[in-house]
Amino acid sequence: MNKKSILKLALASTIGFSYLAAPAVTAFAAPENESEFNQKLEELSSSQSEAEKELSTVTAEIESKEKEMNTLVEEMELTNKELTQLQEEIEQLNQVIEEREAQLEKQARAVQVTGDSGSVVSFLMESESLSDIIGRIDVVNTMVTANQDLIQQQIDDKELVVEKEKETLAKQEEQTLRAAKMESQKSALEEEQANQERLVASIAAERAEVTEEKEAFLAEQKAAEARIQEIQSARTAASQTSTITVEDESEEAAVTTSSSSSEDTVTTSSSSSKSSESSNASVPAATNGGSITSIAYNYTGVPYSYGGGSPAGFDCSGFVQYVFRQAGRSITRTAAGQYSSTTRISQSQAQPGDLIFFNQSGSIDHVGIYLGGGRFIGAQTSTGVAVASFTSGYWSRYVAGFGRP
Repeated sequence: MNKKSILKLALASTIGFSYLAAPAVTAFAAPENESEFNQKLEELSSSQSEAEKELSTVTAEIESKEKEMNTLVEEMELTNKELTQLQEEIEQLNQVIEEREAQLEKQARAVQVTGDSGSVVSFLMESESLSDIIGRIDVVNTMVTANQDLIQQQIDDKELVVEKEKETLAKQEEQTLRAAKMESQKSALEEEQANQERLVASIAAERAEVTEEKEAFLAEQKAAEARIQEIQSARTAASQTSTITVEDESEEAAVTTSSSSSEDTVTTSSSSSKSSESSNASVPAATNGGSITSIAYNYTGVPYSYGGGSPAGFDCSGFVQYVFRQAGRSITRTAAGQYSSTTRISQSQAQPGDLIFFNQSGSIDHVGIYLGGGRFIGAQTSTGVAVASFTSGYWSRYVAGFGRP
């Protein structure tokens, strides 16, 4: 399991709500073909879609909690107003209670001053008639009843104040507790939201990486197919073009040749090769050949390196490509590709800066830069970058032809 898969599983394990649990993320082996890349991308796309749905669920839940919290805040504000109003009522009731207490105290002092029940008896005895006595008794009863009602009202008001204050404080406490719970839930949801966002981002990043890997894979596959095509084309061309016998272009050979014949002779084992060369009699001359050969000489002595394409080390086609690039020209990488992409010319048409190709193994497998005078410069396995002859010695047996880029 790769590190990204472990990260996703760890993120999923942090989810606090069962209905929000992240989907399991599949660990993939490295894809080996386009179909496997597509399958992996499809799986990642599905995982990302599920994670995004869960993220939307969490986000919606957070929004719901926020609305609920806003409603609760409004309720708390209303409760605070009620509590403030109740406190004002309490102050008013307390003031009424104080006034009643003052009145009762005043009556109590009056009774004490007049001698309590004696004053009441005297009040009755002073009646002038029976009807007056009855009236005075009613007055006394009314006073006593009034005092009793006043005392009971005093008790009721105090109990009402205490009850209202108790209820309001309880309501305020309940609202505070609800707010605390909602804050806790919102905090958990926000943590879950962050986890889901990380999971979505992680999957998206892996999708992007796999997409890049797929594109690189397809590009590499395409390049490999192109190289195979180049090699196959060169092999086909090489099978139709046997190794040619080249003329000796040294001064001594040139003198001998000029005295015996004025014609250049190129012997091939197939009439098709002769036909190909004669059909290219009008091929334009090589461009900036002098510049190419001059640049090539600068790297004499650079060691051979298999697959090398820089002054640190060259193989044959890497050397040719590098020299042409330095001269401002573009040419393909492999010897087979260079053979396929150049115009066939005869030895008599070849000029410094053209390419010479060799067939040692049944296909084009070596290339160098033609210098004239029976010589070429190239990166050989035995000497590195060096000038060699193709009219005598080893290379003379494997010349496959000449090409103009």
